[in-house]
Parts: sequence; C-alpha cells; structure tokens
Amino acid sequence: MRALDIKVYGLVQGVGFRPFIHRIAAEFGIAGWAVNRNDCVHIVAEGTADSLERFVSSIRTDPPPLAAVRDVVTGEIPVEGFDTFEIRTSVDFSTEVTRVSPDMAVCEDCLRDMRTQPNRIDYPFVNCTNCGPRFSIVEELPYDRSRTTMHPFTMCPSCASEYGDITDRRYHAQPNACADCGPSLELRIPGSAAVSGHTREILSRCADLLASGGILAMKGIGGYHLACDAADEDAVRSLRERKLREGKPFAVMVRGIEAARELCAVKAAEEALLLSPRRPIVLLERRTDHGARAIARSVAGDLDTVGIMLPYTPFHHLLLDLTGPLVMTSGNRSDEPLAIADHEAGRMLAGTADAFLSYNREIRNREDDSVVMHAAGTLRFIRRSRGWVPEPVETAFETEGIVAAGAELKNCFAMGKGNQAILSQHIGDLKNPETYAFFEEAFHRLTRLFRVKPALLACDLHPDYLSSRFARGFGLPVIEVQHHYAHIASCMAETGIDEPVIGVSFDGTGYGDDGTVWGGEFFVCDLFGYERRAHLARVPLPGADAAVREPWRMAVSYLYRSMGDAFMGEDLPFLNAVPRRDLELLISMIDAGVNCVDTSSAGRLFDAAAAVLGIAPTATFEAEGPMRLQAMIDPSESGRYGYEAGESIDMGPCVTELADDVRRGTGVVTMAAKFHNTVVSVIVETAAAMARETGIKKVMLSGGVFQNRFVLEES
Repeated sequence: MRALDIKVYGLVQGVGFRPFIHRIAAEFGIAGWAVNRNDCVHIVAEGTADSLERFVSSIRTDPPPLAAVRDVVTGEIPVEGFDTFEIRTSVDFSTEVTRVSPDMAVCEDCLRDMRTQPNRIDYPFVNCTNCGPRFSIVEELPYDRSRTTMHPFTMCPSCASEYGDITDRRYHAQPNACADCGPSLELRIPGSAAVSGHTREILSRCADLLASGGILAMKGIGGYHLACDAADEDAVRSLRERKLREGKPFAVMVRGIEAARELCAVKAAEEALLLSPRRPIVLLERRTDHGARAIARSVAGDLDTVGIMLPYTPFHHLLLDLTGPLVMTSGNRSDEPLAIADHEAGRMLAGTADAFLSYNREIRNREDDSVVMHAAGTLRFIRRSRGWVPEPVETAFETEGIVAAGAELKNCFAMGKGNQAILSQHIGDLKNPETYAFFEEAFHRLTRLFRVKPALLACDLHPDYLSSRFARGFGLPVIEVQHHYAHIASCMAETGIDEPVIGVSFDGTGYGDDGTVWGGEFFVCDLFGYERRAHLARVPLPGADAAVREPWRMAVSYLYRSMGDAFMGEDLPFLNAVPRRDLELLISMIDAGVNCVDTSSAGRLFDAAAAVLGIAPTATFEAEGPMRLQAMIDPSESGRYGYEAGESIDMGPCVTELADDVRRGTGVVTMAAKFHNTVVSVIVETAAAMARETGIKKVMLSGGVFQNRFVLEES
C-alpha cells in the first residue's frame, strides 16, 4: 500500500472534476479525499502501486469534457489508512488560483431534461457540470455557489439531492436549479403589466412580437442582446435606425446547423466551431444560389460573409423553436458597453426595444459574444470574449505581476499569473466615459478574482490613450511598448516562439517611435526588442481621425502625392462626388501640414483603394471599405499593380494604376483582386528579402489587416 499527495492544476473547478475523481477512485480502489483549493484540486490517494499509477494516468488523459488539466504534481506521503474516498469542503489556501471555466453552451443532456423532466419542462435555465454559466456569475474563488450570483436561490429538495449526489451529473453544479427554486423569466412591454412565471406564454409573446417586426431586448448569459426577425428588411432597418448603427453587419442566430447551411457555405472546421460548447459567432461565406434561404439585405449589406451563431442558452433554444433566424446584436447604444442589469437596459435601450425579456439572476461579469473565423487552417479571433474568457494563454516565461493595459481601440487587457497571461473579455473602444468605466470595473474585478498584485505595467506608447494614462497613473513602474511591436510580440508569446523572427504588422493606427502614425511595418525582432527594417512609404493623413470616417481623403492624399494637382482633372466617381472647394481645402492642408501627420498605415492604403474604386468614399463603420473591397475579389484574377520596393515601400504606383483601371472601366472584381494581389506581393517579397538578408526563417503576421482572409491565406 502506498499514498500520494496529488495537486491538479488547470481548469478543474466547476467542470465536474471532483465527481470524475470520485468515480475513478472507486474504479481503481483508491481511498482518501479530494478538495477544491483556490489554486488547484488537492487529492490524497491511497492504494496499490499499480492502482495509483492508473489513477494518476486517468487524471492526465481522461478528464471531463470541459476540464483542461495543465499539470499534475505528485509526491509520496505516509499511508494514513483511509477506508473510503470522500470529497471535502473547499478551502481558500493561498494567493494562487485555479482557472475559472468560461461560460459554455447548454449540453444535449440538459436539453433532453428540458423536454422530459417534470420540474424542468421548458425551464429556461437548465444546466449541469458540463454546461451553463460560469465566468458571468462568479464573484470570488474558489468557485462555489455561495461565491456566485446563484447564492440568493435556495435549492429545492430535488435539486439539493442532485447537487449532493457524487454520482449525479449535477453534483456541485453551482447554477443548478429547476422551475421550483431557480431564476425565472419576466417579459416587460412598456405600457403593459409584466408577465412572469409562464415560460411558454412569455416566449410565445416574444415570438409574436418578432414576427410582427418588433425589436426584443433579451438578457443573455453575459448581457443584453437586441433581436429582430433576420428575414424582415423593415425590422432590420428599424433596428439600425434606433441603435444608430448605420452599416456595420449584424450577426444572425439560427436554430441549428441545417439552418446555417441554408444561409451559408459551412466547411467541416466551421461546423465544429458552430457546434462547440463555446458557441461563437462564426464568419461564414454567404450562399448566393437560388436555393439559399433569404435574410434581409440590411443584415450584412454587400459583404460576402455573415456572422452566424447557434443557440447557446436554454431559452435561446425555446425561442428559436418558435421563430426563424434572428438578428442578435449587442444590447447597447452605439460605442457603449452592453447592458447587464434591467435598470441599465431600461435606460440605454428605451426607444430602441419594443419589449424586454429578462430574468432575476444577476450577471457579475459582462461579456460580448466571441467572433471567430477559420482561415489558413486554424481558428482566428476577431473578438475574444464569451466562451473563452477567462481562459489563460500559457506562456514560456514568468509573467507574475505584469499587467498590460491594452490599446485604445478594441481594448482588452492582460494580467500575468505564474506562466500564464489572463486576458480580459472584449472591452471595446475607450472613447467615452461608459466604456472607460467598464475597463476600470473589469480591471479591478479580475485582479481581485485572480489575486494578481500588479508590479509592472505595460502600456501603448501613445501619450494620449486612456489605457496608457491609466497605467501611468498607477504609481508603479511602467514600460511603454510600440503598438506594432506589441502585435508581433504577442503573436510570439501565443505561439511559444522565443527566437528572432521577421514581423509583419499591418493595421490601421499605431503611434510610431518617430511621432508619425505607423501601420505597415516590417520588423526583425525578438521578445527583447525590434528593428524596423521596412515600411510602407509615408503619406499625409489629412484631418487625422476624419480620414478614417472619410476615406476619400486618403485617396486624395495618395493621388496628390503621385500626380500633383493634375489628379483633380481625373474622371473618377469619388472625385466627382466631392465639391471642388473641399478638394482644394484638403490640398492646402496637406501643403501647409495643418492637421496632418504622416502615416505608413496599411489600413489607410486599403481605405484609399476602396475610395478610388467608389466602393466606400465615406465609412459608416470601421473598415467598411476594406471589408467591401475583400467581398468583391475575383479569385481567378492573377494580375497586380506596381509598387516601388525598398526600405520605404512606395504604394503610389498601385493607387494611380488602380485609378487608371477605373477610368478604363475595368471590372470592379478584377480591380479588387489586383489590389489584393499587390498587397500580398509586398508582404511576401519584402519578407523573403529580409529572410535572405538575415537568415531568419520564421515570419509572424499580425494586425487587423490580417483579418482579411485573402491577405492572410495568400501571404
């Protein structure tokens, strides 16, 4: 007889890990105990040498579906002579913490219970240890019911019996509840009495509202959504008008994978993402054949992709049983965080929603839906939030106490714990007090939850970013990091590469070492520093942020730099739409250097190309022109435009040749393809030249431009 002290680290709480340990202990004849600590699951196991070996091996190789074992540490200890194996009460042991499970989609077993168990028939909050809310409801660690927003709900005898039965699927499922004891729905329609307690009636009324063109504010796992009938053009347009979201595409929730196939081409890897317990929004190629089931044009405009997701909560399933595909977008006002409480929703969404579907369990941690695509053979994040957060990224180095505050746009921050980087949920653009308040709230909550004691702050080099000001105001040592080097360094950390690489960082905006706006950069770098070896040639950014909203300004900047005043005589549709006085004023700004800064941004190059083609001379949302340009590519076209290679890569010939093609009446799909082929050539040929010069063989691609599937896959 031997005894082992076993500590299991990773995602091992709230995922049915202790029942799994209890089951395999019985299977292998092991006595002893297991306990949740805030840093691990701690096990004392006694048995024969062979049984202990098989017990530990099973922990490593056969954990429950949602568990992720990072490390198993064992040590020999004296035998105490236990008769049985028991689960002990959780303990708060140290400043170390175990991982918290992300929120996961309701499992098939629970969906079956929702249709068969008397106390869970149509119950919209059914869950078990294999599914349901986690991060959104957790308040403190260790993860126990008393430390979640489920603590006000006392379990009925039936649920308490399941919760206490080590052999039951709901053993220590902290959100466990049923219709007799758990959270309940409430439907509020302004001017009418609230409806509560009758799930079928509530959801039937919601379905009727949606069918009649109404807009429903619906409280989800991580916050409110706004929903409408995705096939109803008037309803979608109304949602856009009320939400002040002029053109940015909406996501669509469909009942199941077959419904997704009616709308989009779904590859095997994309199907796996749609059906995974994480349930992200997946960007899929839209079907164009006559057999495709129509959704309103205003859902995604002229784009060739649409974001599709499947139901992930029980009440999503119940509602989609009664409706067709639904637009499902964040329940917020433009540029603000999504609402998580009823009073927030009532304030923010009054005048937008026709009705409010809510429930009486609090959301502690707000989180948007994650957005992903499958490209170049693997998963690519557009937005990392629900379903992944707060799952850490494992690193090859010590990160303890290092906190990275993130950038200004699409902010998320990261904090170091051991050899892990814990990323926050998507925060958004730090452009208003509401989003900045969310940033501060999430920062303080996550540092407390994961017991991170900040010792070193990293922030963007930009002097005026609110996230950088936050870091500098902390009273601790601060490291300022150039934006595009941070892109490459983060890519290296995520992939575990610590040797020198060639880094290609293409995006819209980043403050450069020379005070200009970077965004088309080629580096030689490692984790300790970088050398800028090449970049897109600088051109004026007339009007600064105004050039992002009005991409025609960048088209003028490129054409004026290449052709001088003569460009104004060109017969280009975008020029014909701009008053002559505005063109002359813009040129005078460029000549005088007034409200102009030079930029090497690849994002602004894409803006210029889209404007020259007349696709998007003005932008109703970020990257509208580049997204529409990508949607028009003729994949059979192999031509490209010119550019001048070197340390400063002049893209002026590309833009002027593009303008020549426009005047000649060349097809838009051909021009879009030739432009993209040119960008890919710049990336490939420049990186290849750098590889020959340096002997470095690894190339890192990062930045928003590489969310363009064509550029990513062809580079």
